[in-house]
Amino acid sequence: MTLRVFKKLSFAFGSVVLGGLLWGSCNQDPIFYGISLEVEPVDPRIVGMPTHIVAIGDTFYTASKFSKTIQCYDGETGWYELPKRPGDPIIDLAATESHLYALTGEPESTALYKWDPTATDADWEAVANAAHIQTIYGVHKKLFACAGTGAFTMLDDDTNGALAELSGGSGFLQGAAYNETDYYLAGTGIYRLDDTTLTVVPVPETDGSTFSGLMALQDNTLVGASGGTLFVLSEEGALTKKDMGATFTGAMALWKKEPKQEAATLLLLGIQGSYTSTTHGYREILLSSGTLNTDDMDLRTPGRDPSNSSVSDYDKYYSSLGKHPVMTLFQAADGILFAGTTKNGLWSYRNEQWNAEP
Repeated sequence: MTLRVFKKLSFAFGSVVLGGLLWGSCNQDPIFYGISLEVEPVDPRIVGMPTHIVAIGDTFYTASKFSKTIQCYDGETGWYELPKRPGDPIIDLAATESHLYALTGEPESTALYKWDPTATDADWEAVANAAHIQTIYGVHKKLFACAGTGAFTMLDDDTNGALAELSGGSGFLQGAAYNETDYYLAGTGIYRLDDTTLTVVPVPETDGSTFSGLMALQDNTLVGASGGTLFVLSEEGALTKKDMGATFTGAMALWKKEPKQEAATLLLLGIQGSYTSTTHGYREILLSSGTLNTDDMDLRTPGRDPSNSSVSDYDKYYSSLGKHPVMTLFQAADGILFAGTTKNGLWSYRNEQWNAEP
C-alpha cells in the first residue's frame, strides 16, 4: 500500500468516525468542529521547503530546495518541468525581467547559473565569482547576491560577466527592490545602490535593523520587514516605522481580488509564531487603490473580513495553512495564491480552501 493510498484510507475512515461523533457533539465541543474543518491530506508537488517563487512574465518558477528539477506554472498550461537543468542540487532561484537564475551546489561550495527562457534551446550559463554565495535576489535588470563573508555582489542582467562586489553593505542579504528610479537591498539595514561607484548607502534610521524581506509596491513605496516592525519608505524618501505585533518571515506579495484588475487589494506578509505556537500562516494589510496608508496600517487575519480578504473563511484558513510558517507568497497570473512553507511543501488556495498543491 502506497503512502498516498494509506493517507486517503486513513482520512476516509476518520471522516466516517468523525461524522458519527459530530452528529451529537459538534454544537457542544469546539474541538470536534476544528477537526471537521481539516481537509484530506494531499502529497505536495513541491515537497519540503520550496525555493523562492519567481516569475518572468506570466510564468513562475520554483523547486524543492536541494532537488535537481525546476517546476514551472502558468494559468494556461498548468504545471510542467523545466527541461533544461542547471545541474547540481538547487539552493534557490531568482529572476529578473528577462532571465532566470539558479543557485546550486552545497552552502560551502556553490555555483550560479543564468538562463534565458526566450532563447530557443538555450543552455544554462555559469556566472563567475559565485563560489560561496548564500542568497540571491533578482529585480528589474539586476541580480544581487550575498557571499558567506556578508559581502553584497551584483550582476547586470544584460552582461555575461562576473559578480561584482559592492562596498558599504552589511548583514545577510534578504531582499531587493526597485522603485523605478533606484535599486534597494535589505540586510542589516536598507541600502540604496549607487550604480556608478558600486556602493550601497544606508537609508537613514534603518541601519542596524536586521531585515527579513523587502519589496516595492505599485506606487513605488518600499516595504521592509524587520522582526515585528514594518519600515515604509515613500518614493520621496519619507520613512515610517510601526511595530505590528507579529514576527515576519520576509514573505511578501501583492494580492488582487480579480486577476485582471490594475491596483492590488492587499499586501500579504508571512508570519511565524513561537516554536510552541500553532499560529503561523500570513497576515493581510488592506490597500487603497494599490497604496498603503501608513495611518491605517493594521494587520488582518485572513478570513476575518471575507469581503476584503484573500480567503472566504477564517476557520478553514486557521485549520490549514494557518498552522504552518509561510516563507514565500505569490499570486499567479490566473489569480491562484501560492504559499511556500518551512517543511510542508508548496500550498495553494483553490476552491475556497488551502491545501498542498498536488
